[in-house]
Amino acid sequence: MSDGSVDAADVRAWSLASGLARVAIGFGLLVAPERSARALGFQEVSPSTVAVSRVAGGRDLVLGIATLAALQDRNRLLAATLANAAADAGDTLAFGAALGTSERRAGAFGLAAAAPSALAGIWIAWRLS
Repeated sequence: MSDGSVDAADVRAWSLASGLARVAIGFGLLVAPERSARALGFQEVSPSTVAVSRVAGGRDLVLGIATLAALQDRNRLLAATLANAAADAGDTLAFGAALGTSERRAGAFGLAAAAPSALAGIWIAWRLS
């Protein structure tokens, strides 16, 4: 158990940055999935890619809003942080698997973002526990 609070500088900075980034990324994936997928390194954007991008966008938008709404409540922020870390861990696995496909570039970009985010989320969850 750590003595972190919602007002600790590292907890607050990470939670705010993570929440805002998730809202921005989620919004982008929802409203401009083709452009967002290409920006994330995907070379082949198909109707399936667009559908999955929108699903991921909805997930990130909800996670970001939940994080921002929980900034003043330790228990709610811990729950949001754990959800974010779990989503990032899943993304790490998915992007890692993409390294062995024709979407290697997207896999590398995604892995470079998802793995550190999962670890930071675990750190912040530990600080809040």
